[in-house]
Amino acid sequence: MLVWFMHGASVRESSYADPLRSHIISAFPDQGLALPEFYSCFWGDALGRTDQLWGLIQQDLEAFRWDHPQIDLDDVFHYRQRREQLISGFFNDIFNYLNTQQGREVRRLIAVQFLSFLTENPFEEDLHIVAHSLGSVILWDILFSENFDDSDPAFYIRHAIKGLSGHSNGRKVKLRSVTTLGSPIIIFSQFLRINGDRLKAFASRYTAEPLRWVNVIHASDVFAYPIRASLELDNSNLYFQDHYLGDRSFFKKQIGDVTMALGLLADHSRYWRSSRVARVAIANLLGDYPALEQTSPILEFGESD
Repeated sequence: MLVWFMHGASVRESSYADPLRSHIISAFPDQGLALPEFYSCFWGDALGRTDQLWGLIQQDLEAFRWDHPQIDLDDVFHYRQRREQLISGFFNDIFNYLNTQQGREVRRLIAVQFLSFLTENPFEEDLHIVAHSLGSVILWDILFSENFDDSDPAFYIRHAIKGLSGHSNGRKVKLRSVTTLGSPIIIFSQFLRINGDRLKAFASRYTAEPLRWVNVIHASDVFAYPIRASLELDNSNLYFQDHYLGDRSFFKKQIGDVTMALGLLADHSRYWRSSRVARVAIANLLGDYPALEQTSPILEFGESD
């Protein structure tokens, strides 16, 4: 079993998936299963420094402060800390990836790492992908986008996955499951012309057991959204589930806007560390349908995530 991790925006360390990998490693021996081979794909450095855009904004703010020393900067530019989190921690990487040249470079880096991973594990045939945030959008681009010509690095990956491209020589693996965490795919659907036709056509080639896709949405993550309706997946061979991680929190219900601002990016990045996410991801890796169907979506007050 091959498990391929893909990170999201503002990640600059390749250890991002280590907590989830540790959960998986601890669970497999209990079921008498051999450990998967893991790879934490990393391309963050290709998207530039996360503080670059905010540094330019800060220059303008400091110039204003110099010209108007009598004015409190917080009176003319509210929520500086939250703005910095959004720009440096999210929008910087999104807009850089959407740049044609940088997006292609990201896909090239991913393709090089992916093919190397397959080469290092020549006897493994089953592939599972876990993608977070922007990584889920890039994953969709790589597997199903119709916006690239045949020379795009995405096709090196497509050619290595059974049933995803036309006839080609070389090593091929079978994609068994996809787990997306905190995915904003629907936000990009118009810009990237995302629809479910290619996915459904790919899933229709599975006969013995369906391709599984579980999309995990944390209740407090404002960047995560369900995608079943947008991809029109109701009449497909794909096993698809929008899985909600609820939180019965009196505090968040009473002052929701405040807690949303305070936890804007924290709730979006917590998936890798969550034991609930680990249970869903493990069930998807193993094709444990009863566990996927029975996992409670609600975290009761006082319980640990």
